[in-house]
Amino acid sequence: MKKSSSSSALQRSGEAVAVPKIPRYLSTNGLTTRRKLPASTGNLHGYMAEDYKQLNWPLPKMFGQEKYGFSLIDIDDPRFLKECAGNSQKLIRLNYDEQIVDLEWRKTYKRLRDAEHRMATCGSNAKTAEMVKKEVQQHLKYLLELQEQKDMYQAHVAEVNERCDLIKGMIGKENALEELRMTLENHTKDRIPHDAAFWKTKFNTRSPTHKSAQDFGGLGK
Repeated sequence: MKKSSSSSALQRSGEAVAVPKIPRYLSTNGLTTRRKLPASTGNLHGYMAEDYKQLNWPLPKMFGQEKYGFSLIDIDDPRFLKECAGNSQKLIRLNYDEQIVDLEWRKTYKRLRDAEHRMATCGSNAKTAEMVKKEVQQHLKYLLELQEQKDMYQAHVAEVNERCDLIKGMIGKENALEELRMTLENHTKDRIPHDAAFWKTKFNTRSPTHKSAQDFGGLGK
């Protein structure tokens, strides 16, 4: 089985690591199934939250197949668990608000397209043309305001994703170093018999040819 990049070598090596307590709905252990979107969607770190599986009210069903429902960060390293739980909670709030704004954006865009079509086909009546033109301008202004809100939410989501990328990069380096250490250790065990004197020799950081200051008559004091 392939080792998860979200769990560190320290966690797998069996060292005692204090696991902070976090709410179950923010923990990957509380998931009955672990579902992710394809990497092409840009949602690289989030599992689908359990609420989108259990609740039957319309909003999750409407948006669960999009990125909004995938807000539970997949990093389970105890050192970053509390931080990632906080970021998961932040993503839940951001995604909840963004889906409301996004739905309003879609409705406004549809009204704008309809008004633009009526402006293009309203004929030569100046009064009607001016009225429809004002309607188009109002829809366009509101649409730009909604777009600014969407961009703000997406910027905050991007910050969380960048932090997740950084944490996974750190864990990945630790895993690579641990795998290298295990490879070298196994190589040494295979090369040197288990009953050799090498294994009974006390490890010493000093080189056998190292000479202290006392060997030189106290020079350097």
